[in-house]
Amino acid sequence: MRKNAIGTYRFVIILGAKVNGTRPSRALQHRIDVAAAYAKAHPHVELIATGGQGPDEGMAEALVIERELIAKGVDPARICIETTSTSTVENFEHTRPFWEGEAGVTIVTNDFHVPRARLIARLYFQLESDALYAPTPPLAKGRYIIREGLAYVKLLGRYVFNRT
Repeated sequence: MRKNAIGTYRFVIILGAKVNGTRPSRALQHRIDVAAAYAKAHPHVELIATGGQGPDEGMAEALVIERELIAKGVDPARICIETTSTSTVENFEHTRPFWEGEAGVTIVTNDFHVPRARLIARLYFQLESDALYAPTPPLAKGRYIIREGLAYVKLLGRYVFNRT
């Protein structure tokens, strides 16, 4: 079920995505753009930039998100940074010190990724969530959808086997 964010939650988690050198990929840029617009419309929210640095990236994803948000006018004091995660589960796990004790969070990611990100929040962290649905670059959508299907299989397998 699509649950669009309306300013309910204090924390907004911006999930990392590919960085090309030190520039955001199109998918990540869409996430940043949506998060910056939301931050301007909801001045009470705090943003959590997530994502480590992959071997083929020139900068941690979270640092790129932070830099781009600031360039779009977001006050740096409203941005928390997590630079060690390498997966969606780790995005939540490593940002827990920021949102711990909250009933829910707003998740910013591309539209194809929102359902799984919200499922992770609920299953693994007992977090309610709503979302900002950043558009997915059309040329990459097919590849992302296939990758997402495989990620669901891995996620559900991990969840089932960790519960037994």
